[in-house]
Amino acid sequence: MFYIGVNFDITNISAAVVDENRNIIAKESVPTLRHRKLEVIIADMAALVEKTAKKAGLDLEKDINHVGIGCYGSINRKTGVLVYSSYFGLRNIPLIDEIKKFIKIPVFIENDANCYALAESRMGATKGLKNSVLVTIGTAISGGIIVRGEIYHGAFYGAGEFGHHVVVLDGEKCECGRNGCWAAYASSTALVRDARIAAIRHPESKMFEMVNGDVRLMSYKIPFEAAMEDDVYAKDIVYKYARYIALGLINIINILQPDAIAIGGKMFRKNEGFLDVVSKLVSDKTFGQKDTKILLAEMDYDGVLIGASMLEK
Repeated sequence: MFYIGVNFDITNISAAVVDENRNIIAKESVPTLRHRKLEVIIADMAALVEKTAKKAGLDLEKDINHVGIGCYGSINRKTGVLVYSSYFGLRNIPLIDEIKKFIKIPVFIENDANCYALAESRMGATKGLKNSVLVTIGTAISGGIIVRGEIYHGAFYGAGEFGHHVVVLDGEKCECGRNGCWAAYASSTALVRDARIAAIRHPESKMFEMVNGDVRLMSYKIPFEAAMEDDVYAKDIVYKYARYIALGLINIINILQPDAIAIGGKMFRKNEGFLDVVSKLVSDKTFGQKDTKILLAEMDYDGVLIGASMLEK
């Protein structure tokens, strides 16, 4: 039996055919171009699903058991309605009904981070743990909660939006429209913002040199690289950033007390030792709850595709 998982992201739509062991055997992607009409985007998604099945040498209707879609936003699993997505600017969209105009086999839909959390809990870093959390840290922060081996949605299908709990009252503006959210301090976007400010204030810094004085070229990699070269300003930025990440993780642990938190995102994979710094900060500040493990997610963003393929009624 084969399944198709889809990651409906703000930048790209990816699809993968997976086998019974959840090994990816074929994968394709197309740009989302999210400012187009939704029906055009969905038509592209359906065509991508068909193309991916063919790439695997399979017939969509005969060989694929179902299609699972991980989408950015709050999803009502029972009705297939996209309740709200800030990046797409959508509310109360009957997404399953729209997709079924093109795809005739069973289709299931779920929040993308929840899909990722499901995959990690069954096959990845948190496998074998009953209660776990996944946090993805990139240009935004999202997450998923697993309770007794299943996705926890909350009463209104919005649980796990960790990036939007407030850590600084009246703080930095967040893309969600509020101020002081964790994402406004602990996302890679926030790191780039703070590195730019530091580079402008300290033109003698290695960060300023690395962007040739043009802070528009700043990326999340540069403060880490400059810190490795002993730039005092970069080291300060990276440590402050680690403290903000730890702050949010401490809040999650103190509220949920999971067995483990798995961290996803390129930043942690590419900066060896950074997870250890964050873990130490977390351990020092949690309320006697020293047993929650801080782990590196194993699957990267293929976890969304694999988790989406696991969706069922």
